[in-house]
Amino acid sequence: MNNETTRSVNFVLTLLTVIHGSIASIMSAIILLIIIYHQHNNRMKQEDKITLILCVNIYLYIFLCSTILILLNIQTLLGDLYGLNFDSTSCVFLGYLNAVLICALYYGFFGQALYRFCRIVYPKHKWLQAYWLYIIEIPSQFISACLIMCPLYVWHDITYIPDLYQCFVPNHNIVGTIWIIVFLYGLPVFSLSIIYIHITIHIRQQSSNQTIAVKRRQARDFVVIRRIIILNSILFILVVPGMIMLVINYITGNELTLNYRVTWFSFELSMILLSILMIFMIPQLKVIVLSKWKRNRVIPIAAIVENSVQIRTAGTLQ
Repeated sequence: MNNETTRSVNFVLTLLTVIHGSIASIMSAIILLIIIYHQHNNRMKQEDKITLILCVNIYLYIFLCSTILILLNIQTLLGDLYGLNFDSTSCVFLGYLNAVLICALYYGFFGQALYRFCRIVYPKHKWLQAYWLYIIEIPSQFISACLIMCPLYVWHDITYIPDLYQCFVPNHNIVGTIWIIVFLYGLPVFSLSIIYIHITIHIRQQSSNQTIAVKRRQARDFVVIRRIIILNSILFILVVPGMIMLVINYITGNELTLNYRVTWFSFELSMILLSILMIFMIPQLKVIVLSKWKRNRVIPIAAIVENSVQIRTAGTLQ
């Protein structure tokens, strides 16, 4: 591609990233508010409360990740249009915060799977199913993500990328790139796989004298964990195009920023898919959101019918 075509492709990808990020932010914020409102105004079983607080955790990070990527890509658009320079300490910090939030999002799925793991493998240890434990998990998850990504900040691996007008780990930084691939993407997927295998073995080794209620609960939790792995896999798969372009850059020796733009575009698209799929993959969340949507549809229809009846009555009286 010539320079003009490359600039056009870069600009369009960044613009679409901002649009997708805005959609993901709005969707996640709405669902987040629905969950919080429902929890505040309804009495629920502890199991449902924990499930929903874990959903709040995921949607919170979807909102934060989408929002910070919107800010970063608006910065890129301004750079593409006006050639502005954003190299500063705050730019490096935003790049680090971006990595931290994405890391926290991926580990949020591990937290959901861990809760199901405790319910199936250690059902008698009630303290592992305590509501306060999963309230603490949300800030602990963020602190853990900060510590995991901290070496990138300390080693100065996050630097300003002129053609991207953002700060992140550049392609040529092999150590920083490997760190992100291993600890941001690889470790959460590996941990979820270990949990899935352990639960599968545990269920198969159980005695046949389990009560029907226990078997149903375990089967339900097992299905949810399988769905969580599917969601996490979707996130990972949608980042693969950017990784493939990264490998191509290493082979050809070219320092191109297109792989970053493709990665952010794919990531924001995955945030939209994730916001929708979680509703249908987590039963408690599906009931809350769909019931709210149906209620909002019924009310206007009822109002229209009532108004038409009133009009007809008035016409009859006249």
